[in-house]
Amino acid sequence: MHAVLTRTRQHKAIFKTLTATVLACSLGMAYGSVYAPDNFASGGGTNFETMVMVKDNTGRVVVGGAFTTVEGQSGYQGVARFNADDSLDTSFKVTTNSYVRTVAVQSDGKILIGGDFNYVTGTGSASAVTSSGIARLNADGTVDSTFHNVPLFKVNSPVRSIVVQPNGKILVGGYFTSFDGVPRSYLVRLNTDGTQDGSFAALPNNQVEDIKLLADGKIVIAGSFTQVQGTSIRGVARLNADGTLDNTFVPNANNPAAPNGSSGGLFPVYQIAIQADNKIVVNGGPLKFADEWHRGVVRLNTDGTPDSAFNPFINDWGYAVALQTVGGEEKILAGGRFTVVGQRDIATDAPVGTDIVRRGIARFNADGTVDADFDTSNGTDLPVLAVLPNNDGTVYIGGQFTSVTGMVRRGIARLKELDPTTQIINFVQPDPAVYSAMNGATVAWTAAPPTTSSAGLPVTYSSVTMSVCTVNASTGVVTLVSPAVTGLCTIEANAAAGTQVVGGITYDVSAAAPVQQSMQIDAPPDQSITFPAQTTPRDVAGGTFSIDPLATASSTLPVTYSSLTPSICTVSGTTVTPVTGGLCTIAADQAGGTVGAVAFNAAAQVTQSMVVQSAQTVNFPAQSAQSVVTGGSFALSPEATATSGLAVIYTSLTPGVCTVTGSSVKVLTSGTCTIEANQFGNEYFTLAAPVSQSVSVTALPAPAATPVPTLGVWALATLTGLFGFMGYRRRL
Repeated sequence: MHAVLTRTRQHKAIFKTLTATVLACSLGMAYGSVYAPDNFASGGGTNFETMVMVKDNTGRVVVGGAFTTVEGQSGYQGVARFNADDSLDTSFKVTTNSYVRTVAVQSDGKILIGGDFNYVTGTGSASAVTSSGIARLNADGTVDSTFHNVPLFKVNSPVRSIVVQPNGKILVGGYFTSFDGVPRSYLVRLNTDGTQDGSFAALPNNQVEDIKLLADGKIVIAGSFTQVQGTSIRGVARLNADGTLDNTFVPNANNPAAPNGSSGGLFPVYQIAIQADNKIVVNGGPLKFADEWHRGVVRLNTDGTPDSAFNPFINDWGYAVALQTVGGEEKILAGGRFTVVGQRDIATDAPVGTDIVRRGIARFNADGTVDADFDTSNGTDLPVLAVLPNNDGTVYIGGQFTSVTGMVRRGIARLKELDPTTQIINFVQPDPAVYSAMNGATVAWTAAPPTTSSAGLPVTYSSVTMSVCTVNASTGVVTLVSPAVTGLCTIEANAAAGTQVVGGITYDVSAAAPVQQSMQIDAPPDQSITFPAQTTPRDVAGGTFSIDPLATASSTLPVTYSSLTPSICTVSGTTVTPVTGGLCTIAADQAGGTVGAVAFNAAAQVTQSMVVQSAQTVNFPAQSAQSVVTGGSFALSPEATATSGLAVIYTSLTPGVCTVTGSSVKVLTSGTCTIEANQFGNEYFTLAAPVSQSVSVTALPAPAATPVPTLGVWALATLTGLFGFMGYRRRL
């Protein structure tokens, strides 16, 4: 049974034609050959997207895009070249300061590049040459100084397509509205030296994405235009050699009431391929063409009408299209952002047959059916922007991808038919690459891990980082450790050896090369509370109010509130009740808890304060009548008090009768003494209404003075004698 390993590829092809549907694995592939990357550009590829790929006259592949390194090496920015033996051409080192979107090779080997750039530094040069949007390089990568570049800028917006005509003249299409300082919108033709060809009269009303030449010298353009030279025609048009519109190319000729060209949804038409019979295949965003349902990929007859018998379907944007002859049949390669392909009824858009998984790249037969012998259900993780087929059946692809059939390939790859004794695992990098442990104890990969390999054999999973995560061996579902930790969760996918049947032939299949993918797990640190400032001041008279804005915890757990000044304000839930004037301080707390697999400790308390203002009153009791010696004083009793507790200030409203210092009243004369009590408020209390009391005061006269007695003569004689006797006694 297993001796069939010695069968030739020719035998395999014969058996394929005898068996229509033998292999149908869970990856969604129909029976056929699986295509996977070979060793081309396996050293790192382009570090950012590749937008265009062409071959030069010697079979070298020239790539353009937004990259700054190629195969892990610097010095290749925007454009690079690979030798015929697949090695990076280290003698060709050109840098641009922005994207290269299109590349065209002249018959003399010179290379035209177009895009968003303003500066180009050629091979071996230390200084950049100013050239906006378009430049010409010599075959060695030096800048061609003979290419007309006056003024210093050429276009005011990006160049999207460049085509060299057989006579050497150069067609340039893009997003620009001026060329060399002269108004020229979207399409221009240059002479061989780069000067403008004023005889070329094309006038599309919007952007041109692609240009292709027909054998008779006519020109086909695609883009987002809706008119050319005032004539309504959408997305695709054919021009005469002088640039005038070819009025014999009418997409809606079979239904003049229908939109003339691409319609019914997405724009633009991105790319064109010309078949050997001069039919035109386009790929882009159309949902309908001339009122027929044509989803993305459309083939136009030579008169411009859609080929109603050709009805491929892609479920998302198409960015690239190319032709490849396989077994004498001219097939159509489509690249883009799609994940499913098939066919649709052109009248109803209903599915025709069963859709098939194809990721980023697909091949259709000449009749529009999906080429089941080109299985790319493993496909790319991100869009394919450029497709370049080879005569040996392999296909170069360029784009934004970082993985092709689960293998690391960045920006550029070459697909080759996988030997039926070999299997691969389409285990793509998760998206997003960073997962938060707050999302739960388990992590669902996006895209989901495959359950089988390209040979339809079971895939099993194991964790390489048990300290961070574990994995279900059969489903690939990842479980984080508890409590979660920050780190790289790395899962390995394996498929054991087995057998598969292709085209009626049974093959022994070797074990798949293990594939590892990692996701960064973010276990949040201890939680914190964010408590925004509150509106201040508040008024007791206004009653209760809500905390606004509310506090939040980084853990997403609920926050509770309390008052740290209950004599000023109280809190219930998120409602604050002001009690009296003062500084109301609210505390926000989170006591800890669990979110998914993450256990959070209590958060540090955070507070916010707000001023509470209150009205106040003065209580000034009645005073008793007073009789005081004129100029004397009496103390107010009882004294006035304010409900705020703040000190009361007194003033005399009858300064001719009395004055006040502190709480002491000085009586100047008899009469009615009127005293006013005031409390003027502060930050927390408003001004109180003054209260006065009147006191009847009597100013008493001061008492008469007592006279001092005087001594008579007899009294003085007696006193003198007494002092003399006392003095005599003392001498004794």
